[in-house]
Amino acid sequence: MQSTYGKGLRILSLAAIVTIGAALALAFFYAPLDADQGFVQKIFYIHVPLAIVSLCGFVFGALLAANHLRTGERKWDMRSYVAIHMALIFGIAGLVTGSIWAKASWGHWWVWNEPTLVSYLIVLLLFCTYQPLRFSIE
Repeated sequence: MQSTYGKGLRILSLAAIVTIGAALALAFFYAPLDADQGFVQKIFYIHVPLAIVSLCGFVFGALLAANHLRTGERKWDMRSYVAIHMALIFGIAGLVTGSIWAKASWGHWWVWNEPTLVSYLIVLLLFCTYQPLRFSIE
């Protein structure tokens, strides 16, 4: 029996690379500069999608984990693991790009009195602890 997971994956990967390259080129070379922030504002074209995809991945991973608890099927557990793992990668990238913007705009890499920033860090750290702990219980 032949698996169907690999069919079209190369074409999809190539299309994703071309699309991301075109989007970055448009964001950095075509979009006009902001009157207040200048060039540093263009990091939002990367930062905001990273944060949105990360939070969607966390929610999707939690829903898949709940489905695993409901059915007991191993496939939902692995899908949850992959979704949360990918969301962590996007989340860390979002925190890094946000820190770059904060340094240019506020003069500090991190500001502890920003509730959105701190709550996002707490969510990210909770899911960082979930990843190794999920393998400690069988």
